[in-house]
Amino acid sequence: MTHIQAIFQPTIGIGVLYLGIVSTAIAFFLWNKGLQMVDAARGGLYFFFQPISGTLLGWFILGEHVGITFWLGSILIFSGVLLAVKEN
Repeated sequence: MTHIQAIFQPTIGIGVLYLGIVSTAIAFFLWNKGLQMVDAARGGLYFFFQPISGTLLGWFILGEHVGITFWLGSILIFSGVLLAVKEN
């Protein structure tokens, strides 16, 4: 069976639809619900933590390699958010 034929298998199609629609819809719903609980300035700061949390989850769950550039970037992100919070 080729990759093209595998795409049209019902189980594969249902899995793709689930990942594409259900998982994404739930994530967006929870993200937007959480942003409704805080003011816009503070809610915007949480956006910068997404790459950090995604990389850390990949490191813990999937065993992905995390290099020095990730840690340096994380320090820069935390520093920038800290500066933004201190200015307010």
